[in-house]
Amino acid sequence: MPKIDTKNPRLTFARIKIEVDGKEILARSISYGDSIERSDIEGNARMALGVSDGMYKTDEGELTVYADEYAEIVDAFGDKFFEKDFDVSVAYEKLGSSKLTKDELIGCRWTKRGVSDETGGDALTRTLGFKPHYIKMNGKNPLSKMPEGAK
Repeated sequence: MPKIDTKNPRLTFARIKIEVDGKEILARSISYGDSIERSDIEGNARMALGVSDGMYKTDEGELTVYADEYAEIVDAFGDKFFEKDFDVSVAYEKLGSSKLTKDELIGCRWTKRGVSDETGGDALTRTLGFKPHYIKMNGKNPLSKMPEGAK
């Protein structure tokens, strides 16, 4: 049964540090993920007889930043915005008994830029889509046998 635990605070977004291409940035949000796509092994039976090893895939990530930080990113990438590879790191400040340390998104490329301004008192934001080549979560590679060239 769950119990009240006031001595073990949980991480909040304010306790993460995000770096894009080695530079820390102020971000409103970040999302990313990965998966393994397995195929059924079929034969002369009325059900799957097994599954394949599958193919590792990363999801397209999304980074929402404020307008000034967006301008800094665009300036840093210049005319090669959609062509330059970069890494993203998301480091978690140690707090309580948290087991999270750092996620590394390796070999990213920008995939889209989005603007959606509206009236009100909120700061202007910009959304950037990116596609990582692979993701190391808590310093661990996603596969036991990584291809040559993986960091």
